[in-house]
Amino acid sequence: MWNGLLQQGLVDELHLMVGPAALGGGTPIFSIPTDLALLETRRFKGSDNVLLRYSASRHR
Repeated sequence: MWNGLLQQGLVDELHLMVGPAALGGGTPIFSIPTDLALLETRRFKGSDNVLLRYSASRHR
């Protein structure tokens, strides 16, 4: 669903939580190339997770 919203320019920001796990495979997050601009990173006290806040490009 969110890939369609990105394609139509209906997403302003993405907030992605990243954790320290190495995987050998998986499902891609985006089905199409997506332009993002990093706005902020935040690490939570007592956690190895990182929050990445991106602005989604609207010039599609």
